[in-house]
Amino acid sequence: MPVPLPDSAYYLLAALALLSIGLPAAGNRFFFPPALVLAKWIRWALFAGLFAALMGSTGWSTRPVSTHLIVGAGLWFLLETGYNWLVIGALSRSPLPLFPEFRENRDGDEWPADQPHLRIKDWLRDNGYSRIAALKAELFQDNYLRASVYQSSDARTRIQVLFIPKNRNGASAFFSINSISTDGRRLITDNHSLPFGGYYPENWLHLRKPLVGSPVRLLRLHNKRAADASFELADFDSGALPELNGQQRLLENLNIENGIIVPLPRQEEEGKLTGEGRYRIWLEMWLLAYFGKARSERASEA
Repeated sequence: MPVPLPDSAYYLLAALALLSIGLPAAGNRFFFPPALVLAKWIRWALFAGLFAALMGSTGWSTRPVSTHLIVGAGLWFLLETGYNWLVIGALSRSPLPLFPEFRENRDGDEWPADQPHLRIKDWLRDNGYSRIAALKAELFQDNYLRASVYQSSDARTRIQVLFIPKNRNGASAFFSINSISTDGRRLITDNHSLPFGGYYPENWLHLRKPLVGSPVRLLRLHNKRAADASFELADFDSGALPELNGQQRLLENLNIENGIIVPLPRQEEEGKLTGEGRYRIWLEMWLLAYFGKARSERASEA
């Protein structure tokens, strides 16, 4: 016999549905990544609640609501895991480059023309950072990663603003702050939320903070890390374009050596990612989506 949920439960489900739509929009507009993480948990709870409501209203199961909620949550985990594995498999077999090569951007489409992004541009200028490069990398036809690289007045800190396309009319901005030391180490603090899953060079002190949406807070954290590590800053001695492409090639070769990426001659037959590489990306997708955490692992720790 059907046992429908009380009316209050349906009101709660409606509220969760609205939040699952509104929070991501607000998080993207105001550079507040925790809203995106909260929205993921809300969608999970919403699916479990809808599953329980379906079971109760149709009478397909007469078990307690708590059981239906648990089963619904487990079903969401399986569905999303299956979807993520399909995405990873498609990425591995697609022509999309894992480490795209950048070139100078002479097209004048560097910054999105909206107030939130332009305020970041003004903040960089007001704090003594000057643009030293506008770069872009083609992902597939007419779809580009765009990067603007800014350097401090003392030439010892660089801030890379990376614009990742999210639809035809917009892009998401991420920040990567770089410094190098007199002994050859590199200090990197970024807030990228794309899953990486690989290894970093031994002399990179890399920290990824996907929940920090503000470049102001990210720079403050970067400076604190430099002070805590007694990081003696050195001047950058190379241009932004060769440095960025050099980092891309270094990461690609390192992760081929460590069994994350398939060697280039075999990629057409086997795909770009090894089994371990696919697993590590899947795991980081979950960590990023539901906890806002990323794994930063140096090659020496493998």
